[in-house]
Amino acid sequence: MIIFIPGFTGHARIAAVRRLVVRLRRRADVLVVELRGHGRSAGRSTMGAEEVADVAAGVEWARHRGYRRVVTVGFSFGAAVVLCHAALHHDVDAVAAVSTPSRWFVRDTPIMRALHVLVESLPGRVVARTVYKVRLAPLTSDIPPSPLELMPRIAPIPVLLVHGLIDHYFPIEHPLALAAAAGDNATVWLEPDFAHAENRLPVALADRLGRWLTEAAAEVRP
Repeated sequence: MIIFIPGFTGHARIAAVRRLVVRLRRRADVLVVELRGHGRSAGRSTMGAEEVADVAAGVEWARHRGYRRVVTVGFSFGAAVVLCHAALHHDVDAVAAVSTPSRWFVRDTPIMRALHVLVESLPGRVVARTVYKVRLAPLTSDIPPSPLELMPRIAPIPVLLVHGLIDHYFPIEHPLALAAAAGDNATVWLEPDFAHAENRLPVALADRLGRWLTEAAAEVRP
């Protein structure tokens, strides 16, 4: 079973998510978990503070239904969440993170600075709710442990980090820092023709991703 976690504003009914799910289903069953405040999920997005519990609920659902091998794959915001989940729960057989920020509240690029206006200002929050259908929790000063801090705790669960060399959200320093923190436990794919997350994932790369997820899980749990 592949647990699929979309990025910020993402949900199961977005065309790009549905296309990618079709590709991954060639390798295994797929469950799309819509993070709190997104799509049909209840609650409000906490921007990383509590979303690990959403991934844990998806994994628990799969285990209770008899899936012996369960892997997670996340994209952008969802990628950061699946890394943190793997480090804190250790209940998956492999984890893949695509277009991952190494820290929360990154403002390295113009598009991320614009995103923070969306999240941190009252007018921006209205746009998030009405245009992107994302329901946001009140901001707090509490910042959860970052993926970079938690990376060393994921081992021995296999980790794949996929990042586009033309990513306009997060520069290449993010996957490189995550890989350094993971040591020998991480596999890194730096993709020259890939931009960002599920909306820009090439078909060939999606197929490679599905193959890695199923093969890595099979190696861990025969």
